[in-house]
Amino acid sequence: MDDQRLTDVLHCWRDYMRTPDHLAELGYPSTAAGIRFRPGDDFDGMIDSMDHRVALAADAAIDSLPINERTAVYATILPGSKVWRLREAIPVLHERAREMLKIALRARGIE
Repeated sequence: MDDQRLTDVLHCWRDYMRTPDHLAELGYPSTAAGIRFRPGDDFDGMIDSMDHRVALAADAAIDSLPINERTAVYATILPGSKVWRLREAIPVLHERAREMLKIALRARGIE
């Protein structure tokens, strides 16, 4: 996986983390129980479904990182979410996290 593809995957994850659908997966529905749309019925739905799959794989890969690298990803990709204080510089940790994510995402079938 090259750096541009990893950046695209991380942006997909960022968008996923900012959507109400992410909260719905935690048990907070964004629509009434009787109004459900199943993505994948048309081309845009298929694209959304694939983005969702990539975002879930990225979320699992990020959760598997060591705490400092995970924190660097959150601080860089989701800025303003929390205040972090680390011994190493966040850009250094973020670069190390990117290399780890390339391996973890490849293991999850995301190329």
